[in-house]
Amino acid sequence: MFKVVAVLSLAIATGALGDILMSKGMKAMGEVTFKGLRDVVPAIKSIVTNKFVLAGVGSMTVYFGSYVAALAWVDVSVVVPLTALSYVITTAYSRVFMHEGVTLMRWGGLGMVTIGAVMVGVSS
Repeated sequence: MFKVVAVLSLAIATGALGDILMSKGMKAMGEVTFKGLRDVVPAIKSIVTNKFVLAGVGSMTVYFGSYVAALAWVDVSVVVPLTALSYVITTAYSRVFMHEGVTLMRWGGLGMVTIGAVMVGVSS
């Protein structure tokens, strides 16, 4: 049971961190526009050389590995709802590190997600 909790916790944390890092990297780049095929290669180059995007991809790679490991040990109907807890962490990270405004309604919705995930976790 400990390894399942540890792997799911790792998946939740690294998934949320990956989202924040990729968002920070893409916002630092500004809008990516394609007016023609000649714009594709420079846009991809600027994306794949951004240190925040690369760190985000690395974090999401750890997430995916943890997620797959959890699926090997626990039913998918348990793993998927529990990894939804990353939404809560992502929102908290975005509030603290990205200084995004989070409304009371969003926090309420995240509270419902948390309650649902806990109910699924306890039921297994």
